[in-house]
Amino acid sequence: MIWIDVATPKYAMFFASMIKELQKRNHKILVTTRYAPHYTEAKEILELHKIPHIVLGEYGGATLLEKFEARIFRQKEILDLFKAKGVPKVLICGAVVDSVQVAYGIGIPVVNIYDTPAFGKPRDEKCPEELTAVARLTLPFSKIFFYPFILPKELMLRFALNEAQIESYPFIDVALWIKGLKKESKNDFRLRYGMDTSKPTILIREEEYKAHYVKEKIPTIYEVIPLLSAQLDVNLVIMPRYEKERLKNDFGAVATILEEKLKPEEFYPFIDLFIGGGGTMNLEAVCYGIPTISTRSIWLIHDQYLIKNKLMFWTQDCDEILKIAKEMLGKKVESENYFIKGACNFERIIERIEREILC
Repeated sequence: MIWIDVATPKYAMFFASMIKELQKRNHKILVTTRYAPHYTEAKEILELHKIPHIVLGEYGGATLLEKFEARIFRQKEILDLFKAKGVPKVLICGAVVDSVQVAYGIGIPVVNIYDTPAFGKPRDEKCPEELTAVARLTLPFSKIFFYPFILPKELMLRFALNEAQIESYPFIDVALWIKGLKKESKNDFRLRYGMDTSKPTILIREEEYKAHYVKEKIPTIYEVIPLLSAQLDVNLVIMPRYEKERLKNDFGAVATILEEKLKPEEFYPFIDLFIGGGGTMNLEAVCYGIPTISTRSIWLIHDQYLIKNKLMFWTQDCDEILKIAKEMLGKKVESENYFIKGACNFERIIERIEREILC
């Protein structure tokens, strides 16, 4: 039995593709995830893809104490599940602290597939030096660690692993589910929400300000919404991260607040500009060719890569956001060659796991 633990929306999308490939090879899969009333997306994505899963534990909240308490509770639930279903042969995850430490502690080999081990400050062009707490608490326990080609090997070797344990793959993760998207009018989310489809559409996404690596909540995204509404004749759409009702109260008069989780094919083909405070959706939007403005408070290697190659803008200045929006609205960003440098699939990853762990 292969255990896949899905902790975030991004990894729900990522592993949805991998699970299908593993099932084709007749592997038995156990999928677990977390859920909380204020943070539902990972579970919702698994449901959208019709992937059977078991919910164990909640998200810990904003403080380190809350996160640690939730981790201990979830680890006990994981152990109880194994007593009932048996112990898996391998754990595959995106550096999930709860599951990695349980797996290592009871002798289950750990395969981490992860792309955000370090971060730096905005405008810093050097390789980020500050390792994330999640990476420190998970990657050193890897039997095998896979990572996308844009991350330098030298950074990966800082986690007490040798070169034989690490392997890069030739694509940026989001290309797995973005590269094949087609624009089909039946999927247009704007029709569902009663928007004027003759107008351009701007999608806005908050930063994941409760994440362990985010030091402060940047107000730029919230400040620019009324300015965009006043100066541009567009559909403004906000995709909530945590507090949907607060966003409705603050911006419901000038923007559409999405009610449910949408599949990528339901919104990316119908977006003319994206303004994002996070990482994964910025990457997805750029990968699809949408002009993208990042306001995030930290830079990962992905951010450096996109900005260096002039694929994404970054600013925390409202006037600059307005200027870029007016210039770039509806234009196409040619990005595919920057996201895929070889086979964009799981074949090589799965074959190595089968050969070294499952055989």
